Amino acid sequence: MKRLFALAALAGFALACDGATPTTPTANPQLASTPNAPSTATQAVNQPYANAAGGVIHQVSVGGHDFTDPGVDKNFSLVGIVHSDGSVSGEYTDRFGGDAGGFHATVTCVSVVGNQAWISGIIDAGDSFGVDLAGVPVLTRVADNGTSANDPPDAISFSFFSAISCNAHPNLPLFPMPDGNVKVR
Repeated sequence: MKRLFALAALAGFALACDGATPTTPTANPQLASTPNAPSTATQAVNQPYANAAGGVIHQVSVGGHDFTDPGVDKNFSLVGIVHSDGSVSGEYTDRFGGDAGGFHATVTCVSVVGNQAWISGIIDAGDSFGVDLAGVPVLTRVADNGTSANDPPDAISFSFFSAISCNAHPNLPLFPMPDGNVKVR
């Protein structure tokens, strides 16, 4: 139920926006041609070629139950990859709790800053309480908080139906995911 209220609130917000579409990161040719360009997280997001050592610049993966409250959600799985040529690929699935439905989306945008990532895409198939979601843009945020028993649990946001680009890094609220695993590389 919390998810539906959050989705409804963000849907209203998204309709009020001008509808920027998700985009892939772009390279800064000046940094790409500099042999020892600095490698800060922000530069890695905005200039994916600056430190490309192979075919993949960033990889984000999430799997497991997204929240621990029974009946709130079922599971969540996501893979988002930023390739060295600047292209993005991946899949994103969220199954809502109860009879609320769920969806599968194709990832169109991945943006990584430190241990956090914003991922957006377009829903290929799915529904929410019988309403077809195909073609709807979707956005989420995740945080990889480490693997030690002393680290806080990894965290994710709800899935928001929004055309806001993941590169905008909206401050989506994060919730603990103690039964799941987030990897941001």
